[in-house]
Amino acid sequence: MQLPVSYLAHYAVPSWLGRHFLLAWHLVILVVSWYPFSGWRYTGEPVFAFYGYPLPYYYTPLDNAVNLLAYLPLGYAWALTWKCRWYAPLLSLTCGALLSGGIEFVQQFLPDRVASNLDILYNGLGALLGALAAGLFSKLLIVRRWHVLRQRWFRPGGLVDYGLVLVALWLLTQMNPAVPLFGIVVEPTGLPQPFVSPIHDARLFLRLLEASGVMLSVSAVALFAVTLLAQRRHSPGLVVGLVLAALSIKVTTAGVMLKPTEFLAWFNLNVLAGGLAAVAALTLLMRLQRRWQALLAMLCLLAAQVVEALWPLQGSFYGMADLFKWRYGHLRDFNGLSQTVSEVWPWLAMAYLGLSFAGERQAERTTVIQR
Repeated sequence: MQLPVSYLAHYAVPSWLGRHFLLAWHLVILVVSWYPFSGWRYTGEPVFAFYGYPLPYYYTPLDNAVNLLAYLPLGYAWALTWKCRWYAPLLSLTCGALLSGGIEFVQQFLPDRVASNLDILYNGLGALLGALAAGLFSKLLIVRRWHVLRQRWFRPGGLVDYGLVLVALWLLTQMNPAVPLFGIVVEPTGLPQPFVSPIHDARLFLRLLEASGVMLSVSAVALFAVTLLAQRRHSPGLVVGLVLAALSIKVTTAGVMLKPTEFLAWFNLNVLAGGLAAVAALTLLMRLQRRWQALLAMLCLLAAQVVEALWPLQGSFYGMADLFKWRYGHLRDFNGLSQTVSEVWPWLAMAYLGLSFAGERQAERTTVIQR
C-alpha cells in the first residue's frame, strides 16, 4: 500500500533547509554587493539623492538581468517561509525593495560602485517573481518529489539541512574556472623572493603541495557529503555525483567566462594526481563509521588550510583578469563572491563536522546505555 506524500510528511521531521538557504543567499547578496569591503569614501553628494534620480539613471541590460535573477531565490525562499499565503508576493516585493534600498545606500560609499534606484526596482521585481514562482511550483509534483528525496536519502534534522546548504555553497566556489578543480591554490604570478624550498627541487615541492591540497580537498568534501546520508550504501553514488557536478560546473563556466586559449586553466597534472590519490584513500575511508568519517573530514580541512598557508605563490585579481573575457565589474563581483565563500566555507564545514561527530558519539553512548 502506497501512502500519500501528505500523510508521510505529517510524520516527517520538519526541515530547516529553506531557512538555511535563505540565510546563505542573503550573505551571498551582501558579499556580491559590497565586495571588496574596503576603500570607503564619501563623495560629498547628498546621501539620499540617488533615490530620486530620473530613470533610467544607470542602465545596462546585463546588470538589470543579473539584479532581477539574483533576487529570484530570495523571493522564492521568503514565500516558502510564509507558506505561500496570499500576502507572500506583496511581502516579498516589499522586503526585496527594502533590502536592495539599504544595499544601494551603502554602495555609494564604495569605490567602483554606483548607487542606482533602477537596481532597487529590478531587485524588487525579482523578489516578486520568485514569490509568484514559489506559489506555482509548490503545487507541482517535482517539488513534492524533492521532499520525498530529502527524507529518503538524507538524515533528518536541522543540522543535516545546514550541511546540505554548505554542499550547495561549496559547488558555488567551484564556479571560478581560474582556480584548479577542488584546489585551494590560485593562479600564480611568481615566487616571492627570496624563496627557500624545504627540499632541493623547488618545482617538485610546489607540485607535491598542489597535489596534496587537491587530495585533501576531495577527501574532505566527499567525507563531508557522506555524513549527510541516511544509508551508507548510497555513498559511492553521492560522491561520484558530487565530483561530476563540480566537473560540469568547471567546464561550463570555463567555456562561458575564460578566453578560448585559457579553457584548461583550472586543470593540470597536479590536480589529476591529487584526485587519483583521493580516490584511493576514499576506497578505505568509506568503510569507517560515520563519526570517524566526520572527524577525518575535519582533519583534512585543517590540513588543507595548512597547505594553503604554505603555498608560496601569490595570486592577483588583476593577473587573473587576463584569463577572462568578462567585463571588469562583473568579474570583480564574481571573483569576490567565490573568494569570500572559499575562505569562509572550511570553517563553516568544520563547525558542522564537529557537531556531527559529537552527535554521533552521544548517540552511540545512548545506545550502549540502553542495552
